Amino acid sequence: MPDYQHIQQQFHTINAQPTPAEAQGVLIGMWLGQGPCSLHDWVRELTDVPLTDEEIPRDVHDIFEDFVSCTTTADNLGLNLLLPDESFPLNERVRTLTEFAQAVLYGYAISGGKPPHALDEQSKEVFDDLEQIANLDTENLDDSEDEFNLHEIEQYLSSALLVMYLQLHPPVPETNGATRLQ
Repeated sequence: MPDYQHIQQQFHTINAQPTPAEAQGVLIGMWLGQGPCSLHDWVRELTDVPLTDEEIPRDVHDIFEDFVSCTTTADNLGLNLLLPDESFPLNERVRTLTEFAQAVLYGYAISGGKPPHALDEQSKEVFDDLEQIANLDTENLDDSEDEFNLHEIEQYLSSALLVMYLQLHPPVPETNGATRLQ
């Protein structure tokens, strides 16, 4: 996947205001809330303007397709989260993570997902964790310990969001195995 700043520029070419992390968070939240949505539904939420396939940059298509693959491939263990790498300052990476969590919650809300109290226990726990992550302190960071914690949170979200999706939208059995709805 191209670097974070390149992807940011690609979103700006279609007048999308969210950062790449926020955009992916909205996509994840929409899928958690309603099940699969289309590329065009997601992009319309980011830009408020309907775009043709040709007007959507290839990298934006790729982000969507990667997410679909992660959620619909039976042997996948987690999502490829679109977050800045270690070359970015720690406080900026933590701020981006909080924005990502807020965007997942936003996407979930706009898609009409179940009220949090109606979720199964495991999904409710992930939802509560997202709320806590969305409110992390991004100013008073200790580089060594917080660097480790940030990595742990990212790993947790990668798998927990996929598990939550599977809990809310279980695979449909087939004769040759299970697939997930697309």
